[in-house]
Amino acid sequence: MKKLLITIVCSMCTVVICAQLAWLSTGKQPLPGAYSRNFHQLFSILQQQAGLAYIPAVTAGVASEQRFMLKALSTHTAALAIPAMNGGFGLTLQQAGYREYRQQSVGAGYGRKLGNRFSLGMQIDYLSVKIPGYTTAGTITFESGCLLHITSQLHAGIHLFNPVGRKLENEVLPVIYTAGLGYEVSPEFLLSIVLKQHSNVPPSTAVMCEYRPVKQLLLRSGISSDPQFTNMAAGVLLRRLYLSVTGSHHPQLGITPEITITWQVKE
Repeated sequence: MKKLLITIVCSMCTVVICAQLAWLSTGKQPLPGAYSRNFHQLFSILQQQAGLAYIPAVTAGVASEQRFMLKALSTHTAALAIPAMNGGFGLTLQQAGYREYRQQSVGAGYGRKLGNRFSLGMQIDYLSVKIPGYTTAGTITFESGCLLHITSQLHAGIHLFNPVGRKLENEVLPVIYTAGLGYEVSPEFLLSIVLKQHSNVPPSTAVMCEYRPVKQLLLRSGISSDPQFTNMAAGVLLRRLYLSVTGSHHPQLGITPEITITWQVKE
């Protein structure tokens, strides 16, 4: 009975947040640095692989969130980025769910600069779902994105997830189109807006900003329309180690805490 109740609660929550346990990174709130040149973070490559072209050094990190304070809706992520000539490689591992229902994703991506103002990225994903005693299934799909640096301050990009409409067993995975615009008001302040369209779901909009009052401190906030989320984050840079704590709020389902730890080989 307890397992049944947990499953029902989790199903209701995923319906409210666009009928997904996210497909992991595709359902997360976007990071403002995904559409910029100087505000890229390791985990923004989950949402825009073209950003791999601008990772300056080998960087690794882990992140963990507990959506709506429910252990059954936890998501854990590990990422690694390795710069290469005019580009960079990325590897991401994600797991969401709990013992009775689990989603996993493994992604291998590459981003490359094409001139001074344009970069292109692509990632191959292996997605799987496991329900013990019922089914285990997996499939391969891909996602890609590009960034255009219109000026030194204004940046734009698009991203496509699962454009071929792959299925996972009997479930049709969402096709997701994302377009973003970032404006670096100053070297310390970034303002971004993102428009996201899921297949058969009304489009949603997110407005975000990121502020670095000093090199060692990062402040971030944002709001999105559907699902309705507000979030705030604070991060501290300790030489090559970056720690951040994020709190997101949904008006019906409550708070989602997240902690991120990133380590860079050199400053």
